[in-house]
Amino acid sequence: MISKKTVAIYILLGGSLVFPFAGFLLRPIYFESLRNHSTVRILTKEGTLIGRGKNLNQTKQDWESIQEYPNFVPEIIKIAEDKRFDSHHGVDLFAGSNSLRSYFFSKGKRGGASTITMQLVRIQNPEIRSYPFFLRKVFEMVEALRYEVWLTKAEILEAYLNSVSIHSNIVGFPSASLTLFGKHIRFLSIEETVYLSVLIRKNKPTLEELSIRYKNLCERIPYEIPILKDPNELTVDPNFRSKYDFTEHWKGENHHFLNWIRKLISVPSEEFVSSLSSELNSDLHSIVNSELAGLARWNVSNASAIVLERVPGKEDELELKAMIGSKNFFEDGDGMVNGSLAYRDAGSTLKPLLYAIAIEKGYYNINSIFSDEKYSFSLGQGGNYLPRNADLRYWGDLTLAEALGNSRNIPAVTAINQMSVTTFYRFLLAAGFSHLKESPQFYGPGLALGAGGTSLLQLTRAYGSFPLNGILPKIRLGKIDKKPLYYGSSTRLFSGETAEEIKFVLKDPKLRQRAFGRRSYLDFPFPVSIKTGTSKDYRNSWTVAFNENYVVGAWVGNFSGERTMDVSGSFGAGRIVQNIFRSLMKDKPKQDYTSNFTETKSFCRLTGKLALEKCPSIVLRVRKKIIHSEFCDKHKEGAKSSVLGVGFVYPSMGQVYLYHPSYERETQSIPIRIREIKTLKDPKLVWNGEKEFTPSTNGDLRLPIIRGKQSLVLYDGEQQKAFVDFEVK
Repeated sequence: MISKKTVAIYILLGGSLVFPFAGFLLRPIYFESLRNHSTVRILTKEGTLIGRGKNLNQTKQDWESIQEYPNFVPEIIKIAEDKRFDSHHGVDLFAGSNSLRSYFFSKGKRGGASTITMQLVRIQNPEIRSYPFFLRKVFEMVEALRYEVWLTKAEILEAYLNSVSIHSNIVGFPSASLTLFGKHIRFLSIEETVYLSVLIRKNKPTLEELSIRYKNLCERIPYEIPILKDPNELTVDPNFRSKYDFTEHWKGENHHFLNWIRKLISVPSEEFVSSLSSELNSDLHSIVNSELAGLARWNVSNASAIVLERVPGKEDELELKAMIGSKNFFEDGDGMVNGSLAYRDAGSTLKPLLYAIAIEKGYYNINSIFSDEKYSFSLGQGGNYLPRNADLRYWGDLTLAEALGNSRNIPAVTAINQMSVTTFYRFLLAAGFSHLKESPQFYGPGLALGAGGTSLLQLTRAYGSFPLNGILPKIRLGKIDKKPLYYGSSTRLFSGETAEEIKFVLKDPKLRQRAFGRRSYLDFPFPVSIKTGTSKDYRNSWTVAFNENYVVGAWVGNFSGERTMDVSGSFGAGRIVQNIFRSLMKDKPKQDYTSNFTETKSFCRLTGKLALEKCPSIVLRVRKKIIHSEFCDKHKEGAKSSVLGVGFVYPSMGQVYLYHPSYERETQSIPIRIREIKTLKDPKLVWNGEKEFTPSTNGDLRLPIIRGKQSLVLYDGEQQKAFVDFEVK
């Protein structure tokens, strides 16, 4: 007779096993967690599938609700894989006993005992494949019981159909149906279902194996199914690629966008409907390649283009409609380089942003006067910076609007020195130029001329702030789970008044006529604001244009960084932007800009004040809030002096010159230039308080080079007019 103590021990032992097992079964399993390997379908705006996202297993996996499958699909799968699926609770004891009998009495040839639930456990836990056979089976059975506790039969079957491996790296019936038959799962036929079911057990069978397995399964199915000599006949064509296929065999125009968007999508989802228009992207691809064919003789090998469109009713966002990264994604070498995301010297394309923030902070007005003269700007301990204009000429006094429209370099460097490089640097960071990792001193005043670089996407986004009244837009890329996906966030960069003033300057062909001529690729038969940029040695050609509805940008050059044969922004990228904009506006109304913040006024080109009858005048749109009541005093009767007054063009205050001991001292001298020298009756210069010089009638003079700190004082007779301190090292 068993003692009470022994019974108690058995109860404790049983409890020590039952309670942990019960606790294990009570750990919940959520159906949504089984979908973590599904990959996102990436569609164009028209609904064309251009590719898929990627999962951790680098497989292609779709997911469809069990209601989307034809009724016979689950039935055939149960016949093929688990005929007692509806009656067992995750483990088929009868099939398991048969499998063991086969293992021990049939020389190791065992029948399959894995239920659909156990197979799903194996799919969801791929790491157990490395376990010993019996340990793996125990894990599968115990976990299968837990699946049956927390999931319905329909959920288990849906998860299995969507995640079972079919062929190569194709996972799930929906993906296999699209890839092999070019159709949605809801249109799958009985024969095709049998074909896919056979492939579950043997991903890559020989023709003989496929035929035998297909025939055996057909005999077990209570439907009339044709027995095919070659089940491969079910596929339309061995080389078939439907428009829904997500293999690598696609045209190249959408692939740069596809690869970029794959990196941005981090939320598991079934579908991402992008804002990209496949039709427009195809047009851009044709335009880019057509223009590159003509530019090839100028040593131009590649180009990129972007189109952003205004979203109706949204004042802080633009929509990405097209992105071309290179002329051919599949080209050997640099084809996969996405030129629209690559950073390169920005040339003069940053000048509209530079003047916008300078105006916003009160340093200048749109009619302010700049002196386009030969300047040498001091870099403190770093020496001097001597910028040059592209035409190597100097135009003298001109308004900010003319300096911007004609892309003069010296006024731009003057502006950045006036408000400080740090101020513009911080502005660019706020405008999304996050690639600027070095200090402001590293870039120096050359930042005004594009030394910090930019990408085409970054640049077109920043230009979008002009049609959006000074708001840097967030870029809508499409919708995922019916929620918008954005690149960047919106923020105000400058006021609507400033944005409108710059917008009208870049629109006016008369303002840029002196530099670009009366006819160029920058002129349109409808209102467009446009700016070009050309980096040093013609390595990069940029053009960005916008109107009330679109922002279009293009880059032309070589991915290797090799220089082109003098291809400027207006000639290279300008041709591409011209063709793109004409295509966009082909069926659109050619409406002029509306003015909300500005009004038209006439100014003197030389003084920037309200023009008199005798003034060389210029018509500008300026903000209404500023009352321009002061008229030009230079062109009044008897007026003699310049509004800028007498002063030193160079050297600038604090400028540092370097003496080179290897060269003869006589060949080195310090250039001096004085502004408005002709207004002085008795001009003279006093150097270091000792030596006296008389400048030429043009205000030019050269001093011998002597090391040390130097000073120059300009007199008109006995009256001091100006002074400057500089140094020679």
